[in-house]
Parts: sequence; C-alpha cells; structure tokens
Amino acid sequence: MAFILYDLETSGLNKRFDQILQFAAVRTDADLNETHRFEAKSRLLPHVIPSPQALLVTGHMLADVNSPSRQSHYSMVCETAKALASWCPGTFLGYNSIRFDEEFLRQAFYQCLHPIFLTNTNGNARADVLNLMRAATTLHPSVLRAGIEPDGRASHRLGAMAAANGILSRTLHDAAADVDAMLGLCRLVRAGAPDLWSTFLRFSSKAAVVDFVREEDAFAYFDYFGRPQVMHFLTRVGINSNDTNSHYCLDLTCDIDALRKLDSAELSVRLTQEPRPIRRLKVNASPLLYPLWDIEHDRFVDFTEDELVRRASSVRSDPEFMEALTRAAMSNEPTYPPAEHVEQQIYGGNFISEADSALSRQFHSIPWQARVEVAQRFQDSRLRRLARRLIYFECPHVLEEPERRIIVDDIAARRRGEGRYATAPWMTINQALSELEAMDGKVSGALRAEFQALLS
Repeated sequence: MAFILYDLETSGLNKRFDQILQFAAVRTDADLNETHRFEAKSRLLPHVIPSPQALLVTGHMLADVNSPSRQSHYSMVCETAKALASWCPGTFLGYNSIRFDEEFLRQAFYQCLHPIFLTNTNGNARADVLNLMRAATTLHPSVLRAGIEPDGRASHRLGAMAAANGILSRTLHDAAADVDAMLGLCRLVRAGAPDLWSTFLRFSSKAAVVDFVREEDAFAYFDYFGRPQVMHFLTRVGINSNDTNSHYCLDLTCDIDALRKLDSAELSVRLTQEPRPIRRLKVNASPLLYPLWDIEHDRFVDFTEDELVRRASSVRSDPEFMEALTRAAMSNEPTYPPAEHVEQQIYGGNFISEADSALSRQFHSIPWQARVEVAQRFQDSRLRRLARRLIYFECPHVLEEPERRIIVDDIAARRRGEGRYATAPWMTINQALSELEAMDGKVSGALRAEFQALLS
C-alpha cells in the first residue's frame, strides 16, 4: 500500500476556528520511495484573525497570508481533496496528526463540502509518526536518537528529531520541508528497526488495535503523559458504553491495592487526580502499542515484565473491580451543551446523507450562480449555512444585496467580537492585540502595525 505523508501550517491552534494556510504532502510506494508531491497555500478567510504567535513561528506577515497571489481557501481545499483522493488508497502519516493536523484537514473538508473522513475510509488507514518516534527512541536508541532542546531536555519535536539524526531541514515550520524531514525519519526506522515499523503499521487498523487490547493482558502504550516518560504499561478494563471507540485502560504501575479499597465515590475522585490511574485509549486513533514480551529487559525501569503481567492478571481476573473502574471512568466523562457555531458542529449532527453528499459533488461542478439554488436544497442545515458562506466568499455578486450586507456585518462583528460574538471562542482583533502585547520584544514593529490597522 502507498503512504501519504502530509503536514500543514495554520493561522493558529484552534482546530475549529483557525484555518490551514499551507498544505504539503508526498506520496510514496510501500518502500517509502517518493512517487508524487503536492503543495498549496491559501490566503486568510475574511472572518479569520490569525494568531500573532502563529505568524511569528512561520515568519509571515499579515500581508503575506492576505496576498492576492495566494489562492482562496476554498480553491486550495478543493485542489487538496482532489490530489489526495487520486493517491488513495494509502496510509496517511503525519506528525502529531491525529490530534492536530487531521482535525484541521477534516474541518477544512467539512467547511468546503468535501467528504470529511478521507484519511480513514474507503480503504485508507492512518498513523501518527510522533508515536513512532517515541517508541523508536525508547526501544531502539541506537537507531534513532531523541532530539535535544536548547535547555538540554530530550525532545520529540520534529525539528529537534531531524537535527539529532542528521536530517537537514530546508526551512523551519514549512509544511513541505516538514514532510521531507518526517519521511527521512520514517526511512531510518524502517531500515534500522523493521519490526517496530511493522508494528506501527499494524495498529493503523482499528480492528488490529481492538484485537490486541482484548487479547493481551498487559502491553506498552506510547504517548506523552506523565512526562518525561513516554512508554506506559496498561491493561484494558472496560469500554465506554456511549463511545465504543473509547477503551479504558489501567496503568499497571499505580497502587492497584489502594484503588480496590475505594468506594465508588472515592474511586471517581481518585481517577481525576494525577497521576491518573485510568487512561482512555481511542482504538480508532491509531495508538502505538507493543507486547511486553518483545521489549528488551533493560527498557523496563521500575517493574519487570513478569511483575507487570502478574498485576494485569490480578486485575483481569477480578470482573467486579474492572466494572467499578469502568463505571468510575464513565462518571468522569465530560458533557457538552449543543454547539452554537457551525464550525463546532462537525461531529455534532448525523452523518452526511447520501443525498446531501451527491448535492455536494454537484455544488462543486456547476457555475456559482447555479450553486445558490443547490445550497437551498441541502437537507442538513449545517451544509446550507456553509454553502451560502462559500458562495459569498468566492462569488458574492450572485447573492442579493440584502443578504450580502447581512454577511458583511456578521463578519465584522465576528472579527471584533461584538454583539452576540462578545464571548467568541475564536481569535478576535482585540485578542490578537493582547497576544501581541504579551509577546512584547519578540515581534517586529511592522507586524504590530499590521494588526493595529485591523481596528481602522
């Protein structure tokens, strides 16, 4: 199967309200030989105020991301969707992508009326290279070295990892350069630790994850909590009945006997305290898991393999204890009110119907004037709102003047955080100016002047 490595740069860190500014991807064959390459950049959406910190990191000015030489966000997303679809099926690889890049990509597809779940449907799989780096530096330090931060701390940041392992990056925080650095690191692991590479790919399948956590009493899980530790030893104790993709796992290094002595109320409280005994493992998020028997003895620090297996067996042979842990974990699950803004409703409604999916495909293929009528025919109210917004962004003159004026006023209120947007969950002009003040001394006068001009 092909691999599709991708990266993106964004206007900020808010996965629902910021946007992609640059997208880059490389397709390879099964041996990680490059076969195709794609890159696109977009200008800012009219209602998006970028984070000054994000611009500082990428070295951009407001004039850069508003440049007419850049294509519109809709145009970039359409080109991206077309390119990626033509490369499929494949395994999508990113760096911290499950929690960040993929959410931005899904949000872009959603807001531009393209299929949301491209990376894990229709024969595609996905995996996160950051987890691979954590495992490689822990299990195979002779193959891959952890990066080093300026203060001497070990790091798994992409740039630090690339530098520590002799992979030269053309530019920092450039999507295309980051894809090349990620590809270089993957090639090192594939060549030097082929068993780990195979395990990494195995768990890009949800079914493989489910089978593994059901059959293995104890296993290693690579993630970044309880730092600086990245390898954790778990056993599964139950499943969230409201979300079967969420499996509850007990940390085998915790004080299990103390947990057994707690009543239900005490147990619920204890699960919220650090170090947390229960970890929620998302079986559909490509976690990197490892059997204990395949880990070198010197990689275990405070416990031996036999001790961890005995602990796991004692838990899994006690169904009442496992049920109590599961109930306590579920009692701590957050509840969310209905989402107010359409950007937050990406997962909040029903799946897009076949009829609306067909209308979306038609929407992309007809003149803008005709799209006005198609937008009214969407059954899903989210898609109707998003379609009207796209029409205004791309071809406003096809809308009647009263509707255009309503949208113009709404965008102005969103940007300033005024009226019903006074408590907006996105970056407003005043919030951006406050962020600039907090960054005093780190930003140029020119960038500061650009943001000040937004108030005029």
